[in-house]
Amino acid sequence: MRKTIFKILAWSIALVVALVLTAVLLLNTRAVQQHICRRATAMLSERLQARVGIDSIDVSLAHQNLRLFGLHIDDQQQRPLLIIAEAGVSMDLWALLKNRVVVHGLDMRGAHAQLLKPGKDEPANFQFLIDAFKPGKPQTDAEKDSLKKKEKLAFDVRRLTMSDILVRYNNATLQLASLSASGSNRHYQAKAQLHIKTDNHRPRKNTGKPHRGYFDVGHFDVSTQLQLQLDLSHPDTICADLVRLNATDSVMGIDIDTVRAYIKYVDHRLLLSNIRIKQKRTVLDIDSATMVLPRKKGRGGNADEKQQFGFQTGTIVGTAYLQDISRAFAPVLSRFSMPLQLTCTMSGNDSTMAFRNVRVNTRDKRLTIAAKGDMVGLKHKETFNLTFRVGSMKARNGVAEEIIRQFPVKKMMMKQLRNLGDISYKGHFRVVRKKQRFWGRLNTAAGALDFDFWLDGRQKYVEGTASADSLLFGQVMDLPHFGPLKARAEFKIDISKPRTRAMRQKLGGKLPIGKIEATVVDCKYRGVRLRNLSTTVASNGAVATGKLFHHGKRHELFFSYSFTNTDEMRKMKITKPGFRFRKKKDDYSS
Repeated sequence: MRKTIFKILAWSIALVVALVLTAVLLLNTRAVQQHICRRATAMLSERLQARVGIDSIDVSLAHQNLRLFGLHIDDQQQRPLLIIAEAGVSMDLWALLKNRVVVHGLDMRGAHAQLLKPGKDEPANFQFLIDAFKPGKPQTDAEKDSLKKKEKLAFDVRRLTMSDILVRYNNATLQLASLSASGSNRHYQAKAQLHIKTDNHRPRKNTGKPHRGYFDVGHFDVSTQLQLQLDLSHPDTICADLVRLNATDSVMGIDIDTVRAYIKYVDHRLLLSNIRIKQKRTVLDIDSATMVLPRKKGRGGNADEKQQFGFQTGTIVGTAYLQDISRAFAPVLSRFSMPLQLTCTMSGNDSTMAFRNVRVNTRDKRLTIAAKGDMVGLKHKETFNLTFRVGSMKARNGVAEEIIRQFPVKKMMMKQLRNLGDISYKGHFRVVRKKQRFWGRLNTAAGALDFDFWLDGRQKYVEGTASADSLLFGQVMDLPHFGPLKARAEFKIDISKPRTRAMRQKLGGKLPIGKIEATVVDCKYRGVRLRNLSTTVASNGAVATGKLFHHGKRHELFFSYSFTNTDEMRKMKITKPGFRFRKKKDDYSS
C-alpha cells in the first residue's frame, strides 16, 4: 500500500514537472506567443473600446524576460494615440511568491504619443485609458477591510533605459533623446537629455516690436540635460539631489549653465535646499525654498483639505548681470554689463508674488538700494500690477551717469545730472500694463526735489510734476546768476522714436521734444529776490522757446528767451523784454 502511494506521488510530481516543462516549451514557441498576443490585443480592444495592435511578443521564461514589438493604440476617434516600437522587461519571477516585484531591467525605444485636449471643458483623447484602468472604490465595509489588510506589492526596479521618446500635447512637444537610471535598494542615479518645443502657429509676441524680448511661451525651443540622484527608500517621500541641469534656447536667449539643488517631496510639498542657479555670468544662491503643490482633495478624499499652489524662499544671494536676460526679456539691457550684488526673499502663489528685504548694490557700494515689492494679477495682463517701495537709494556722484550709459539710448542733460552731486531717493514705482509711474523725494547736493511722473507706453509720452523748496537751479543748469528757488512744474515729453526721428530729420537738434509749465514761488537773480514768476517752455527738439512773467501788485514784467543746447544755457538768448502796468483787474497797458 505504501509503495502504491509513493508511486502515485512520484507520477504526480513527474506529471506536474512535465506540464511545466511543456508550458515553458510552448511559451517559447512563436505560434503560442502569437496566439497570446492576439488574445491580449482582443481583450484590450474590448476593454478600451478602441483599436489596439501588437506586431509580436517574445517571452523567455528561462531568462525571465518579455519583449513587445510594435504596440499601437488609437484613441476613440480612431486617431493614432500611442506607438511603441520596442519595449522589454526582465524580472525575477520567483520574487513574486514573496509579494515582491523585482525588475532587473526595463527599457523602451521609439515611443510616440499624440495627446490632445481641444478645450478646457472637453475631455482629453487619452482620458478613456485612465478611466479604463482606474481602480474601483470599495463599496462595502468588508471590501474596505479587505483592502486595508491586503499586503502591498514591493517594487524594486534595478535599471531603466529609454530612447527616442516623443510626446506631443496640443502645440507642445517633449522629446526625450535618452534616459538612463540604475541602482538598487531604491537608490538611483539618472541622466537624461530632453528637448521641449512649443509652437502656437502664431507670430512671436515681439514680431514688429524690436524693443520687446523674445520670451514667448508659445515658441519654446529648449534643449536640456540633467543628472540627479534619487532616494526612494522612505515611504511617501522622494529625495533627489539635482547634481546638474542646464537649458538652452538660442533664439529666445535663455542660456542656463547650471541648476543645482537638493529636493525633497513630502505630502504634496517640495522642500529645496542648497540651490544654485547660474546663467552666463549671473549666479544666484538660495539657502532654502518651499513649494506647495496644488491638490483638489486631501487624504481620504477630504475636500476641506484642498490645497492651492504657493512658494516661499529663504535668502537669495548673488551677483546679477542684467545683460544676461536682455534678449529674452529686455533688449534695452543689451549693454548693461555692470555687475549688481543682491539679496532678497520671495513668496507667492499662482497670481501674486512678493519681494522682501531687497538689497541691491554695486561692488564698490557707490550705489545701494533697499526696497520691497509686490506683483499681483499674474494670471491676466489686464489686472497685472507691479509696485516697489524704495525705502532707501543712495547714488554717489558719477554712478548715476555710469548706469545711464549702460543703456543704448540718447544721452541728454548728463551735465545737469552730474551737477546734482550725490543723490538719495525714497519713494515708489508702479507698473500697470503699459504705464509706469514713479513718485517720491530726491535729495541731492543741490537741494531736494519732489516728483510724480509716469511713462505712457501706448501714447509714448512722459508727463508729470516736480517741485522744490530750495533748489540751486543756477548750479544745476550752469546759470551762475540764479540762486536757490522754490518752484513747481508740470511737464510732458515726447518719447516716441518715430515722431522724434521725423522731427530730427526735419529740424535736427539736441533737445527733448515737449513742453514745461512752471511757477516760481521764490528765487534770487543777481542778488535780487523775485516772487510769483511763471514760465512756459516749448521745445521742438531743435529750439526751445519760452516766456517768463513776473506778476507784481500793479505791474507785470515779461520777456522771451530761447536756447538750443541744455549744456550751454549761458548762451540763452533773451528777447522782447516788456513791462506792463495793471490799471484794473484783467486790464493791462504797456
